[in-house]
Amino acid sequence: MKKTKIFLILLLIILFNSLFAQEIPYRKKGLRYDFRTLAETTEHDFDILHYRFDWKIDLDSQHIQGKASVIARSLIQNLDRIILHLADTMEVTGITQDLVSLDFDHGDDLLDIHLAQPQNRNEEFEVEIAYQGYPESGLNFSVHQNQPIVWSLDEPVGAREWFPCYDHPSDKATAEMSITVPDGLIVASNGTLMGVTDNLDGTVTYTWQEGYPVSTYLLSIAATNYEVFSDYYSSGMDSMEVLYYVYPEHLLLAQEDFSVTVPMIEFYSQVFGEYPFLREKYGMAEVEGRAAMEHQTCTSYPSLAITGDHQYDWLIAHELAHQWWGDLVTLAEWADIWLNEGFATYSDALWWEHLYDSEGLQSRMADFKEEYFEEHPGPEHPIYDPPEEHLFCEIEYEKAAWVLHMLRFVVGEEAFWQILKTYAQDFAYANATTDDFRNVCEQIYGADLGWFFNQWIFEAGYPAYEFGWVALGQSRVRVVIRQVQEDFPLFRMPVELQFNFPSGTVKEIVWVDEKNNTFDFHFLEKPDQVLFDPEAWILCELEDYRKNVKGRR
Repeated sequence: MKKTKIFLILLLIILFNSLFAQEIPYRKKGLRYDFRTLAETTEHDFDILHYRFDWKIDLDSQHIQGKASVIARSLIQNLDRIILHLADTMEVTGITQDLVSLDFDHGDDLLDIHLAQPQNRNEEFEVEIAYQGYPESGLNFSVHQNQPIVWSLDEPVGAREWFPCYDHPSDKATAEMSITVPDGLIVASNGTLMGVTDNLDGTVTYTWQEGYPVSTYLLSIAATNYEVFSDYYSSGMDSMEVLYYVYPEHLLLAQEDFSVTVPMIEFYSQVFGEYPFLREKYGMAEVEGRAAMEHQTCTSYPSLAITGDHQYDWLIAHELAHQWWGDLVTLAEWADIWLNEGFATYSDALWWEHLYDSEGLQSRMADFKEEYFEEHPGPEHPIYDPPEEHLFCEIEYEKAAWVLHMLRFVVGEEAFWQILKTYAQDFAYANATTDDFRNVCEQIYGADLGWFFNQWIFEAGYPAYEFGWVALGQSRVRVVIRQVQEDFPLFRMPVELQFNFPSGTVKEIVWVDEKNNTFDFHFLEKPDQVLFDPEAWILCELEDYRKNVKGRR
């Protein structure tokens, strides 16, 4: 048994080293945009309840002709206008309300619509927008093996580039999408496939319906000459189809790679709560590009990550976890992006823990730490409200995953898992802020956690420790821990110490919150070794000040 365990650990180390020796280009951190301008909200005295889209897409000319019906509810008395987002590259050919033509202004990527008559508070109304154009982003066109493909990737503010909407994650709505493409292509999208119509003119129309509330950046389409195969996830008396849309040339590779998906759904459903879109599906659609995207119920998955050797199981885990962290519970503002990306990244590590116990978790967290320390570009900034062009950087992914890892250590195992389930339940199909998550943590933990969130979420940096110990006689041990970070303030953290004796091991928790910290312990024998944070719970730099040997933990 011992030899078997050692072999598995060595195999795990080889696996991780092989995986992370190469560049991992599939994160969205490479996206560039004028985020501070584009993410600004407009007047929003209305709540969108439902979108109904009718899109005709010409893949040769890369042109879209669309109709968008927007059903909304007034939040004020005498609402006489609504402002939606729509890129100026799209031409609006007409807007109606109850068959009455409406006046509108279209400029600066905003569509200002003057309603036919003022709407009362809580009154529902519908406007229909006809438009057409050549999207410059958001909706993408390419080919694979001489076959055309069109797919969308809209996070954070790309939906407005090809359809009118209120392009902010806080306004979630249901949606119906009818997508017309050349005959012979198959369309994957959100929710449930309601029907396929042969138009007898060389085109076919797929109608998909998303019955759960969804943010605009999570709506998607992908169409090409897909091969479709499926699996099933069972939950008690319920069964859900898991659909995969892949290029014919990658069918066998995808069947091997995607075989881990259902076991992942089973695991996440156990620890987070039931898969949140059980009445519809989970799906994955192969697309071009270098980024995966957690579109609600239908992840877009890059073709470069289909290798047939499970090299990117971590990516499947990450995007699947977003169905809870991002899709079920959606960030309220883009400043809260860590609630999406940090959670999904840590969920990837939890999958490795599920497979390989604590060794898998520690190895995966070590990978995240290395990625954060070595690859983060530019100056350090807080996790909350990242600056322009840092919405998808390592601080929001890997460092944020470490924050959840440290939170787990601070609150304890039982409270941590209850926090995740309660957070998912309390904000299901809605939006949450960082403060909302903190409130859930404090409710379950039963104590204030402001100190933890302030230093790890709202402030920048991490601690650097010097650590040493000395035996004073046969029964007394003195441990010294110093905080030596120069660019960041002092941190307050519990630290686990492990004392290794000839007769066994003892662990103690100390709280480190000063620059110089000294702790005395009394034992019946002298330790052979004292270890700082032996289970690697703390994101920090560590130096043995007696030997002057640096290392990052």
